[in-house]
Amino acid sequence: MKSLKPIAFFFLTAISFVLNSCSNEPIDPAIDPSANNGSSSGIYKWSFKLDGVLYEWSGNLQDGGTGGGNYTVINNKGMLNLSLLENSSPVLAIIIQFPNASTGNFTFNASNPATEGFTYLKYNPNFAADTYMSSFGGTMNVSITSISTNTLATNPTNPGKVIGTFSGTIKKGGSQTLYAISEGSFEVIRTQ
Repeated sequence: MKSLKPIAFFFLTAISFVLNSCSNEPIDPAIDPSANNGSSSGIYKWSFKLDGVLYEWSGNLQDGGTGGGNYTVINNKGMLNLSLLENSSPVLAIIIQFPNASTGNFTFNASNPATEGFTYLKYNPNFAADTYMSSFGGTMNVSITSISTNTLATNPTNPGKVIGTFSGTIKKGGSQTLYAISEGSFEVIRTQ
């Protein structure tokens, strides 16, 4: 019987070790890119659906060749730029000109002044762009939930973010058709 005690102790120790080392902890997405459904794990990102088709970008400060996003304040007015590039050629761009540089909910439609609005540009292989604008018709709603006071100009290695959402309808120039933009979101660099 005395010889069973050391064996039982060894067996219990081994089982405890195996059970503890096989625990199901999540893998850090920084070392397992599949944790993000295979997409980039960049700290800056944007996405939206245009009539159900998803467009998205994710990256960091060094990803300028694939697109990106930034928010700039000029004369106390905010401007948001989102872009997608393929082989360094433009695929699409969204430009939103805000009446001021603050958090809040903004609505853009044909009654906004020409200096404010929501513009979507879809480029073709000849670099000509189809232009969709809130001033042509439809209504776009944009919400900015967070604006960092830190900027790329003041801290080039760790700029702040501007975070928000957008959705609504928009018209293409020369068309009467309304196009739906849904599930729009952004976390972009604040440049100024």
